[in-house]
Amino acid sequence: MTIEQELSKNVFKMMDLHNKFSEGLYEEMNSLYSNDFQGRLYMPWVDEVRHFNAENIKEGNKSAAEYYKGKNIQFAFTGLKIVPQSTNQATVSYEVVHQNKEQVVMVRGLALEVWRKESDGQWRIIRWYEEKGMRT
Repeated sequence: MTIEQELSKNVFKMMDLHNKFSEGLYEEMNSLYSNDFQGRLYMPWVDEVRHFNAENIKEGNKSAAEYYKGKNIQFAFTGLKIVPQSTNQATVSYEVVHQNKEQVVMVRGLALEVWRKESDGQWRIIRWYEEKGMRT
């Protein structure tokens, strides 16, 4: 299996796991973040870039699952692009659309991630940047 095939499966698995926030689930998603993880998230409605390490992205996922549990939400990833950097690392980008149907809110964003195949053979995210658009 090529790097592109392996990672596309993981990216779409991540999309499915985001949708499982509505079931209060987050543990499997957290297993896809490396202990070396570093991330940045820009949200225009608060006009700040938030910084994350492995510990606080996992805590954030837990909080998101608690918040979205029982709510009608949907995440969709489109425009997937995978650029291998080596045999064990690749850059991934895609557009993410998040809809909270109860509040009739939609947020579009662009995500850039770096995935690395770690010593246990599992692909995990080591770096992530997401630029969100305005809520509509």
